[in-house]
Amino acid sequence: MRKVWFITRPERDPKFHVDALRALKIATDDFSIKWYGNREAHKQYESVLINHQLKRENISNDGSGGRTWAAMLRTFGYIYLNQYGYLVLTKVGEKLLNSVKIRENISKQILTLQIPNAYFLDSGFRPKFVDEFQIRPARFLIRLVNQSILDFYITKEEITFFALTAKNDGDVHMVTNKILDFRKASDSKKHEMKKSIAINYDHRQRSDSEARNFAFAHGDVAHTFMLLCDYTGLVDYVRGDALRLPTEKQSATLETINYFDDRYPFNKRYLISLERFAENAGLDVDSYKASTFGSLPPATNKNKSLKKVQRLLSSYPMLKALSIDEITKILEQELSTNEAKKYAYELYTHTFEFLNEDFVESYLYEENDRTFEDKTGEILRSIGFEVEMRPKPLGEDVRTEIEILVHIDNETICIIDAKNYKEKFTLSANLASHMSSEYIPNYHGYKGKSVKYFGYVTANKYSGERQLEKICDKAAMIDAEIKVFGAIFSAKAILGFLDYCLENGIEEEERVNRFISLFINKGYESVAQII
Repeated sequence: MRKVWFITRPERDPKFHVDALRALKIATDDFSIKWYGNREAHKQYESVLINHQLKRENISNDGSGGRTWAAMLRTFGYIYLNQYGYLVLTKVGEKLLNSVKIRENISKQILTLQIPNAYFLDSGFRPKFVDEFQIRPARFLIRLVNQSILDFYITKEEITFFALTAKNDGDVHMVTNKILDFRKASDSKKHEMKKSIAINYDHRQRSDSEARNFAFAHGDVAHTFMLLCDYTGLVDYVRGDALRLPTEKQSATLETINYFDDRYPFNKRYLISLERFAENAGLDVDSYKASTFGSLPPATNKNKSLKKVQRLLSSYPMLKALSIDEITKILEQELSTNEAKKYAYELYTHTFEFLNEDFVESYLYEENDRTFEDKTGEILRSIGFEVEMRPKPLGEDVRTEIEILVHIDNETICIIDAKNYKEKFTLSANLASHMSSEYIPNYHGYKGKSVKYFGYVTANKYSGERQLEKICDKAAMIDAEIKVFGAIFSAKAILGFLDYCLENGIEEEERVNRFISLFINKGYESVAQII
């Protein structure tokens, strides 16, 4: 597996990204030709690239050259591969083709490029990165350069052997110390340091000349990242020398990087689906909504209590759905009343209606069953429903309680069973019988409303979709007045649905109607099946 950074680089200079994208549009007839497995389309892309003088006059036998160029565009989020095998333009890709804020949008894609991303997690990308990677490479390099202790420069050699091995954004201090040790070392000691890194970090087959081979293999990656950083204008790439940061740029560069850290947090939507990640990472500068905490005023945003606030609110998918008083009450668990009120006010007044980034991992990796149920309920509230958690069923002697009850309108309700199974939830005949003979009839008539919908939300994969229709039939046999429709949703699918709706400005009433329309005795394992 990969232990060092990688970048697909048929073209190293990002100013040609837009030209490569225009050529791809022509080669695929405005993205209407299937891309996956279509070698003729791949070779056609190579031909168009040659005609546009972007590629040398050599078309590969299998279209591998075309795939590599498309991979570069996927890496930077201008396009993504959908479930049907077609390349789809993201919003930033559309803006580039329409010549809208080209430099600004490409710079945004460079500074938000992260490991992992949708392309690096694609099944066709090999070898994979080790799991520990969670880094924005360009931002990391710019922060590394912007230090007086390094005299505001780093060489290509230092990037190749030290920066490329960093796995997290917080590794700046560690890499800085390694570079300082390297600069002080003798020539023989430097050779040993480089050899050790080559042995421990290179995923390729090694030979006796480890350091030289490592430098040759990864030096071009370093060179490409140096070009990318230079394109943003935040640092200067002095060819044959180093990345440098002139005195007059230092303050502005720090301010810009801090702005990007606040506005564009590390994106974990790949946990929902690769398409959802690609769509969000591919938003242009005008479409992107600032993160909840990135939208706070600077003075508040730099407060040391911020991480605590983020943790306390990580159980809520959409902070805009909470009132000032509700946010205050949550924060008062660990903050003083005055501080809680201050944060609550700032968050409420500066937060857009969009998915809370901290909720994604919090929900999808939730270990506590009851908390998983509560968070599922919060997603449904954020969609727009009135939700009751663990309501008492009708009848004094009935002890069976459903976890989630959703009010649809004045006449109907939906009951949902949340299943936090670690591996796979199987809707067995026994569980189906429990739903049809107990849950549905026990809540039919709750607050004068009829049960019309039922469903399951599963933490992971599921099976037994065919039981949904059997539940409907059996419930009707028990009570002829009952006519229900069911659905099964994976946690990723329901969370992805909310994320998609918020990102695309779909109003609450439309969100509710779309979600209810999914109850057709069908299962949804991915958000792509829903939207």
